[in-house]
Amino acid sequence: MLHSACLGFLFSCALLAAAPAVATVPWTLSGGFDLLELRAGKGDDVLFWDATFSLGNSTDQLMLVTAGGGALGNQIDEVEARLFYGRTVGNTTLLAGIRKDIKPHARDIHATVGLQGTVGTRFNLESYAFLSDNGYLTGEAQIIYQLPITDRLYLEPRLGLGWSAQGVTAAATRSGLTKGEATLRLRYRVTNKINIYTAVVQERLLGGTRRLGRQQGEALQSTMAVIGIGFDL
Repeated sequence: MLHSACLGFLFSCALLAAAPAVATVPWTLSGGFDLLELRAGKGDDVLFWDATFSLGNSTDQLMLVTAGGGALGNQIDEVEARLFYGRTVGNTTLLAGIRKDIKPHARDIHATVGLQGTVGTRFNLESYAFLSDNGYLTGEAQIIYQLPITDRLYLEPRLGLGWSAQGVTAAATRSGLTKGEATLRLRYRVTNKINIYTAVVQERLLGGTRRLGRQQGEALQSTMAVIGIGFDL
């Protein structure tokens, strides 16, 4: 039932938003791949992507976000898609929609709310909360900072955190903060629409999830070198 409710809610939001917007301000398609990268560390090299596509104007948007990855030479093992209606107020876009986990748990679907915002000209932030069809509440947040070095070269540190309101056995997590990721990317802007970058990514389990991982003999943290490309439509 939650599946139908989520889809119905999103469709209703889209219809309500589109009618006045189309009549006044034309909608345009924008977006692209923020991250398309190869990560190398202990074990297999990993391909990872994160892309966002938006159809709308400065106030109302329909957004598709896709992310995933997997070891090179093997099957991609993580893929998810998020479909949002977004409403921009000032420097903040409020989001409502659904998240579909295509791999590894193809049946999982989540009602999703979130926000994306900017602080000044250099800080960007994102925060999301997910309610699964099993009633599990989880979420994630990310802060991105851009530090110019030259007109084309800039540093981009990122800090991301994941959390869970309860322990989820299937996901091997405990309540509280579950994981963190710190990244330092050095990007070079080739054109206004294309950039290339190198980076270092540090991932680690946190809190009770880290203690559970230690008991189960899982890797508690990893450090990876990265090369990648980003591009816009």
